Amino acid sequence: MSAGLALAVALLAAGVAVSVAAAPIWRRLRPLRRPAGTTPVTLVAARLWRDRRCVVWGPVVTALLAGLVGLLAGPVSSAVLAAYGAAAFVIVRGLAVRRSRQRAYRLAADAVVGMAADLRAGISLEPAWQAAQEALRQAQATILPGWRAPAGGALDGDVAVVAARVVAATGLAQASGAPLADVLDRLDSHLRAVDRARSVASSQTAGARVSAGLLAAMPVAGVGLGAVIGVDAWRVLLHTPLGATAVGLAVALQLGGIAWSTRLAATEVMP
Repeated sequence: MSAGLALAVALLAAGVAVSVAAAPIWRRLRPLRRPAGTTPVTLVAARLWRDRRCVVWGPVVTALLAGLVGLLAGPVSSAVLAAYGAAAFVIVRGLAVRRSRQRAYRLAADAVVGMAADLRAGISLEPAWQAAQEALRQAQATILPGWRAPAGGALDGDVAVVAARVVAATGLAQASGAPLADVLDRLDSHLRAVDRARSVASSQTAGARVSAGLLAAMPVAGVGLGAVIGVDAWRVLLHTPLGATAVGLAVALQLGGIAWSTRLAATEVMP
């Protein structure tokens, strides 16, 4: 019973630590300047969070720390917590990257509107395009690096697509004689429609994601409920060879199911 209680406390501590440490970081994150109200520790953590090496070393460090906490209940719990810690970091990082890409896409669409406004104000094409390029680079800088982050600050993903659409709109306006500002307004309408379609698609798959999360939590909840009513399943699972084999297989299937359900619930709307 003591081993089960130690594992439960370790799981709770790991979850609270990940939530408390990760959530404020990406909300307060601002590139190349210190946000108001943040401490030096938060600033250093934010810089580390934005580093490209965090994608590779973050799961490793999290797994090591969680494994050390799990040693309170034995080697099996250490391995289980290490696997859950690495998976939690990958999930949290993936959510942060997705949110940063959504924010960058909206900033890129704002750059299109700004370029159209500059042209209507009488600014020539070259300065307006340079200002739009700067806005697109700033939008790209807000994206958290993923597994395939571009090197050297190059445009990537939706921001690069928006930049290519602006170039195409410029060529179309010059070839047809249509006002470029009007063409950019139509491009902005298209980009906003894509953003709305993505929001609708994400809301429609939210139920599937929640169901997958509940199903993933049910085995742990079941073992915990058994411990509450007096069935000491933790001793069998953590301190016997058969239990260790069952736990290892369960963790592998559970994490594989989470990855599979996440893949099935993923939606992609091209800009």
